[in-house]
Amino acid sequence: MNREGILEELVRPNIRRLRAYRCARETVKEGILLDANENPFPRRCGTTLLNRYPDPHQTELRAALAGWIGVRPEMVLAGAGSDEVLDWIFKVFCSGRAVCVAEPTYGMYRVLADIYEVPVRDVALGPDFRFDAQVFLNEVASDVRVLFLCTPNNPTGNLLDPGEIERVLAEWRGMVVVDEAYMEFSDGTSLATAPDRYPNLIVLRTFSKAFGRAGLRLGYAVAHPTAIQFFLKVKAPYNLSAWAQAEGLRAVEAARESAREVRLIRCERERVAVALRDIPGVRRVFPSDANFILLQCPAASEICRSLLEEGIVVRDRSGLPGLADCIRVSIGTPEENTLFLGRLRHYLEGR
Repeated sequence: MNREGILEELVRPNIRRLRAYRCARETVKEGILLDANENPFPRRCGTTLLNRYPDPHQTELRAALAGWIGVRPEMVLAGAGSDEVLDWIFKVFCSGRAVCVAEPTYGMYRVLADIYEVPVRDVALGPDFRFDAQVFLNEVASDVRVLFLCTPNNPTGNLLDPGEIERVLAEWRGMVVVDEAYMEFSDGTSLATAPDRYPNLIVLRTFSKAFGRAGLRLGYAVAHPTAIQFFLKVKAPYNLSAWAQAEGLRAVEAARESAREVRLIRCERERVAVALRDIPGVRRVFPSDANFILLQCPAASEICRSLLEEGIVVRDRSGLPGLADCIRVSIGTPEENTLFLGRLRHYLEGR
């Protein structure tokens, strides 16, 4: 089976034919620049030049990310958060065909499908929120073009078995998007180096979680070079500012500092999980490989409102399939976590 040929077949015909916009900084970045109607007087943010358009190819950032992950630069492309990358996926692959979402999971996949008027087919995660390749392969509708999987899954926190995902990649003639936003908080096996073997794989990563830069709005795709070329066709010419690219580079260079913070968050995650299991009224604390914990307790929505009144903001997930009376709580600083635990205990013991 020619997997790269399958990728080409899945791309919308108009995108295959599309001639991408050629911008001023496509090839020439230095010299007497009189071609782009820029203001010639330098303005800087630190050392970053702002009066000139940024590198549309993100050359330095892509090279740094590729070196950090262990892939080739032509397999990486960054967007304004993973949400922009998701938007590219819908533009390139989804028109008049359905997508499949493994529920319960991150809600943005379905929102984008609704925006683009793309039908959504559900496949339910199994016991303990496991993904079963055979169930998917048996149930997937013939009109499904893209499968979205999140591992560790949001909001359940568990890793999906990479072997099950690879089985789908090998046996299914569709694109598989694996969202690894929380992978750094786990001991799981990343698929970020696998697109060379599976051209129908797109892995999403982000600077918002482990790198601690949610306000930067920077995410990226790791995919086969052919898929990246199609993303380059549909992305805005200057989708990342010069400042965002420079900050992304600094974040990669500071990866050791981020790894230290990840270790602290993981330690706190275990402390919070143990403490939650000791609170009367907490029915279940789900295992987590992410930077949050899913717990089940009675009157979850009421608890969320009560905590909000005290300035503690958690996420009510009880409206999602299979998550009745469930709350998702992010792991904060030790002081924040202790305050949350105390307020939750006080509420449940006072009921």
